[in-house]
Amino acid sequence: MPEGETEIVVTAPRRADQAYVQPFADWRVILGGEDITARFAPRLTALRIAEKLGESADQLEIELEDSDGLLALPPADARIEVSLGWARGTGVSPGLVAKGSFTVDDVKWDGPPDKVSITARSADFKASFRTRKSAIWNATTLGAIVDRIAAAHGLTSRCHPDLAATAVTLAEQANKSDMTFLRDLGRRYDAVATVKAGSLIFMPHNAATTPAGTPIPTLTVTRQSGDRYSYSRAERERGNDGAEAQWHDQDGAERKQVRKGGARRRRLKRVYASEADAGHAAQSATNRAERARAKLSITLALGNAAIAAGHRVTARGFKTEIDALSWRVASVDHRMDGTGGFVTQLELEVAG
Repeated sequence: MPEGETEIVVTAPRRADQAYVQPFADWRVILGGEDITARFAPRLTALRIAEKLGESADQLEIELEDSDGLLALPPADARIEVSLGWARGTGVSPGLVAKGSFTVDDVKWDGPPDKVSITARSADFKASFRTRKSAIWNATTLGAIVDRIAAAHGLTSRCHPDLAATAVTLAEQANKSDMTFLRDLGRRYDAVATVKAGSLIFMPHNAATTPAGTPIPTLTVTRQSGDRYSYSRAERERGNDGAEAQWHDQDGAERKQVRKGGARRRRLKRVYASEADAGHAAQSATNRAERARAKLSITLALGNAAIAAGHRVTARGFKTEIDALSWRVASVDHRMDGTGGFVTQLELEVAG
């Protein structure tokens, strides 16, 4: 999760004496350490970067025109660094935002008309993360687990202080990759597990700061910020507003329950080793149900590369009930085309 300014300006203000200038997007691509932007620019037909909160990897897609047949295909596992932004224009802030490094995962050449399609995924996720293994973690803490997994992959451990000391009575890693196991822990403790800039990050889903203590960036989005928007609300009477988890009381040789949230509780299938473990799982399930009760999708007419998954959002000028909710970016798609266009699509969830 990028660290930086705590407030993101979605649309730059226009001065009264400022003449209108058509916004024109800008980008930079570095392949294997070589800046190839000038070579790719005349051929670019589409570029997309997709991020999801806590997902395994960000994804980059580039489509290039190859009607002359002179475009070389990138080698397997090539490293691509991408920056996006605006070159100029009214209502935008010129400049580029680094969006990270990606490793080429798939290359396709087809036609007519001939074109090359490149798919790459976040370079921070090493192949070792996909290796399945089995382990038993008991009488430990979340911080200790994150430290050990980070060290095994040559990453810096960044477990949020609000979670680092949380006791874990028992956690089983049964033939799962380390990233899958961390995501399972995230569901139990309502946390996000991801890798950014060489660090393994494990933090509360509703955290207001990064593990280093930097405030999570926020932005205000209005109806005027976008050209499309869509809101949906789940009827709470039809869904769950709480959860119930079972745990095994060894002293009493019996199963007991922990209940969180409202009366329409969903019973979790797993039986936990302690009351604390069950309580965390039940609260996490309750929080997920709360986040899922409403969704808001907005396509910004003027893309903003500074926005990333996890950023907090304030909505203004929509329906009263939409403006009253606190929102978080669950996923973000940045899309560019070969004509200088740049839009950003946000999928928002209710923030805790």
